[in-house]
Amino acid sequence: MVYHDHLTKFMILKSLTSKRAEEVAYNHVVIFMLLGAPSILQSDNGRKFANNVVTSLKKFWPTLKIVHRKPRHSQNQGSVERANQDIENKLCTWKQGNKSDRWSEGLRFIQFMKNRAHHSGIKSTPYEALFGCKVDLTTSFLPEDVLKNINTEEQLEKVIESVQIMDKEQTIKIMQEKEPVSKNVENIIMDSDKDMLTEGIAVSRAAAWLSASAIRVK
Repeated sequence: MVYHDHLTKFMILKSLTSKRAEEVAYNHVVIFMLLGAPSILQSDNGRKFANNVVTSLKKFWPTLKIVHRKPRHSQNQGSVERANQDIENKLCTWKQGNKSDRWSEGLRFIQFMKNRAHHSGIKSTPYEALFGCKVDLTTSFLPEDVLKNINTEEQLEKVIESVQIMDKEQTIKIMQEKEPVSKNVENIIMDSDKDMLTEGIAVSRAAAWLSASAIRVK
């Protein structure tokens, strides 16, 4: 089963034991609970099948408000067919590369590949469009040469601790470098305040700090 979000182009692939409307609906509910439910469901399997899926969905989720609508343009159908063919081709490549016939396991990787690929229609990846951040193959901010030498939880904790210490030292260094600049800015503000008081104008230091042009506002 291919579930494709029209707005973000995010795709979810599921292996099914049949094309029964009940099974399709059940897997849709799982997706809806994760990503939220759409108001319109389009299908390339015909109106009758789609209506049966919608009926089954409402059995699982009585308060769900969703209707079926067929694709508006014939070119949409061609787009769906090309997308499905691309999935099949990638799945065949995965099976050959991994010497495995367990295609259902390969679906997860194909889904990942599709969602992290740049989409010209939305000018970003589907993953970024949905979650607002980039996706990576690793779950760590640490460099690969460091990660490959970590084999235990204790080693990971030590590395993270050392990174935190380094970050703290760098922060202190940056603050020390900025201190003379801050003092100079403060002196400028104080002098400006004196000038403004002489002219009968009161401008707070906060305003002067936010914008240098605010010092001479009249």
